[in-house]
Amino acid sequence: MDALAELPRIVWLLVLAVILWVYPGRGLWRCWRDGRVTIYDHEVGLKIRAGKIEETLGPGRYATWPEPVEIERLDLRARTTTIGGQEVLTADSLAVKLTAWVRFRITDPVRYRRAAIIPESLLYEAGQIALRQRAGAHSLDALLAERGLIEADLAGAIGALTGDLGVMIEEARLRDFTVSGAAKQALADLWKAQKEGQAALDRARGEQASLRALANAARLLKGNPELMNLRILQAASGKPGAPAPTIVLGGAGGLLPVGQNTSAADAPIPDDLTA
Repeated sequence: MDALAELPRIVWLLVLAVILWVYPGRGLWRCWRDGRVTIYDHEVGLKIRAGKIEETLGPGRYATWPEPVEIERLDLRARTTTIGGQEVLTADSLAVKLTAWVRFRITDPVRYRRAAIIPESLLYEAGQIALRQRAGAHSLDALLAERGLIEADLAGAIGALTGDLGVMIEEARLRDFTVSGAAKQALADLWKAQKEGQAALDRARGEQASLRALANAARLLKGNPELMNLRILQAASGKPGAPAPTIVLGGAGGLLPVGQNTSAADAPIPDDLTA
């Protein structure tokens, strides 16, 4: 009877244990599971307690529960950013558009975290300033002749402007260089004028060579009238598949017959025509 009397109490205890496991227990398990942060070997962790960076953490697995701390992960691998579409003025006040890319990596995580809300925005602005300084120090003709004037120590110039950001600028390169505005139209007109002058020069050289060849041929024909006869025979033969050409002989000296002092009446008649 006592066992039967105690049975409802045991059942209630079991039900209560199940309820505690299903609801708070599962919640506690989820908190324990989610309160683990893994930091990989290419990362660094910032341990933050009560809004203050307490220490930096290396690779490993760390708990953020039940201890009231936060762990923020930062990637230490190299990354790139593009500084694009910067229209700047050269030393002679002509507009050019520059695009560059910068490769950098975080070297001081705490300083990088505290420098700005978006640290890469400061890096972008530093790249803009460096490009303007480089372009403004040279004329457009100098930049067109040697674009390396902009790339020369560009990484060092950006690094000098981002010294408090906690990053290292590994490389900075000029990707695009275009001329805009009046300078673009002037260069297009110059290119057109150069090409037209070159075409006219080539035509003049061709005409000169043609005239020289005709003069040489005239000198040859003047001293050798037989060449004219051979040329006439060559023209009379025509081209394969084309109609025979019509040749009109005006009786001038040097044309058929070959002899200089032989008239057309004294020319010998071929045997096939005398029959």
